[in-house]
Amino acid sequence: MDIRAEILDLKLRVEDLESTTERARESREQEELLREVIDRSKRLQAEMAALRADLAQARAGLGEEVAAVGTEVAGVRRAVAAPAKPRIEEDDVRTEIAVEFAVIRSEIEHEFNFLRSEVMDLAVKLDRLSPGAE
Repeated sequence: MDIRAEILDLKLRVEDLESTTERARESREQEELLREVIDRSKRLQAEMAALRADLAQARAGLGEEVAAVGTEVAGVRRAVAAPAKPRIEEDDVRTEIAVEFAVIRSEIEHEFNFLRSEVMDLAVKLDRLSPGAE
């Protein structure tokens, strides 16, 4: 065999060996990446399961709260719908609500009248400042 052919053959064998080694190294790197991905996905699945459990617990708590509010609203509706007693008792819910609404209505009316007075006063002052008002 020719020496050049032997050198070429050796060179090709070294290149094959290098490429095989490179593929083995890449394969190991891929395995490590794959293991990391699997580990992370397992952790994420565990975290998602914990979040689902927390969400289910929050939903149950919220359902209980909504049921309690519904019960309270039903009680208030019954109390308001009940006919008023001829004599006023301190625990009569309808009377208490009516008094509260009257107080609030009075306060709102007072504020509205004050604002209307202020607007009218400002309108008079603007008329005085207008050049055609003199």
